[in-house]
Amino acid sequence: MKVSIILGTRPQIIKSAPVYAAFRKRGVECEILNTGQHYDYEMNRQFFSELELPDPAADLNVGPGAPSQQVAAIIAGLGGLFEKTIPEIALVPGDTNSALAAGIACVKSGVPVAHLESGCRSGDYRMAEEINRRLLDHMSRVLLCPTLRCVSNVKREHVLAESVVNVGDTMYDSLLVLAPRATAPDSVSKLGLERGGYVFMTLHRAETVDDPVALRRVMGAVGTLPLPVAFSVHPRTRARLKEFGVSPHPNVKLLEPLPYIETLGMVSESKLVITDSGGLQKEAFWLGKPTLIARDTTEWGEIVSTGAAILVGTDPKRIERGYEWSRNVGAAKFRSAGRLFGKGNASAKVADAVEGYLKKPGRD
Repeated sequence: MKVSIILGTRPQIIKSAPVYAAFRKRGVECEILNTGQHYDYEMNRQFFSELELPDPAADLNVGPGAPSQQVAAIIAGLGGLFEKTIPEIALVPGDTNSALAAGIACVKSGVPVAHLESGCRSGDYRMAEEINRRLLDHMSRVLLCPTLRCVSNVKREHVLAESVVNVGDTMYDSLLVLAPRATAPDSVSKLGLERGGYVFMTLHRAETVDDPVALRRVMGAVGTLPLPVAFSVHPRTRARLKEFGVSPHPNVKLLEPLPYIETLGMVSESKLVITDSGGLQKEAFWLGKPTLIARDTTEWGEIVSTGAAILVGTDPKRIERGYEWSRNVGAAKFRSAGRLFGKGNASAKVADAVEGYLKKPGRD
């Protein structure tokens, strides 16, 4: 039994690490194939180290480029690898260009796909991720859903998978292991930030940062908040700030992208989170921090329904009202984490589901 885990971005590394450990614990041969969609080699390797993953069996190093170029390069690269050696199944996490391309390469090479984090839906077709995850679900044999809502989504769409399982969220597994070690970096005190007295923010999605009007609106709104804002700036976002001539307010403190454990530390020690990231929405929820989602839709409606997060888009008035709302969010809003996303045993359930599929009598 050989399983290939195909990843290419830092969130995919976080999702995959506990699954790799679960397979290895069972003696299952498991390899990691890295597409290199996130092209900061040192940052990627830092995530591998933090999460105790081995070096990838193969690095495609596709790097930056137009989405169509990335997808084409990944399909060609994986196709070449599969001509030499072929796994019994490929585990593909998330909804990135890497995920979509990996699914296509696997299908064309006769490799069954298990989609980790299947069934997430925002209904927003402007988001490349929404298209990617829908297509990937429909080409996968095994759908590994993080929540019951996700299971309902794929059943409503009549996705023709052989197995649909609510396994829970493997990112939650990672967080439970690493959160006790999480502290904010030393740079926080140098910026004059106090524990529990700042807002932590990330922005990176195209619909937010590639639109100069939207980016200016968000940056202007957060600059007027009563608390300082620690802004972990994605390389894409930093380039757009420069390109559009957007100068952050002095209240906004710019940080380089952080290692995973330090990111968890920044969230843990913050008062409030503002983000357009799907992963950070969940991490803030699990760490008990109210969140303003800088989008008009989210694939994690489960969190919004608890009252622990609200959608504010890029509207300054909604962001201002959201800040006032956050001051009254109590601890009770965060108590459903285990019920919604599993109890930290999602990775074992993933291994069960994949092994069950591979041992199924008559599988072609």
